Amino acid sequence: MVIRNSKLEVYKIVRVGLEEELTSFNFVFKATRINVSKTTTTFRRQQTQFPLKCFNGSMSSTCPKDYYPTKYEQDQHSSAASTCPEHFKWIREDLKAWKKTGITREMLERGKNISYIRLVVVKGKAYLEKYANSYQTRDVFTIWGFVQLLRLYPGNIPDLELLFETGDKTVVDKDHFQGPPPPIFHYCGQKDAYDIVFPDWSFWGW
Repeated sequence: MVIRNSKLEVYKIVRVGLEEELTSFNFVFKATRINVSKTTTTFRRQQTQFPLKCFNGSMSSTCPKDYYPTKYEQDQHSSAASTCPEHFKWIREDLKAWKKTGITREMLERGKNISYIRLVVVKGKAYLEKYANSYQTRDVFTIWGFVQLLRLYPGNIPDLELLFETGDKTVVDKDHFQGPPPPIFHYCGQKDAYDIVFPDWSFWGW
């Protein structure tokens, strides 16, 4: 198989002239050539960028007040689905442990000692509390994912509070917790743990 002059030349091996006596194993081959045109399709999509402009000349731990949009405008190219996406069933599966009891303040507090960061969103603004240093920039880009979410859907993100574990192994093992466990979001999960699966930090950066 050879590519020449934007054409893909395929060499098809055809067996010809076989002797009637197969015991001799004297097979004759010749090559015939067929040309297949090469077709290339290019898809172009406008790239959306989300600049982070929190730095305004002074080392501040908060973004400027005018940085937070308050209204969400529907993308004219997107279509509203009449049914829930397929992945919603896995969200329900991951949250099944709290279906009957809900999530209480006491459950959250019990998860502090096995979490690295706490994220709180109030009125469209994100607040962060660190309990331990994460490996490399895992915590930075996990929070960056939420910053993009708040920018994309202003006014649509409810007030919430989340705990994150940024290590490589699950921490909410089913054998270690009696009753509803603390809700911990994590990059990994397994059948013997209650860790709630969340996209890996490297979706946004490294």
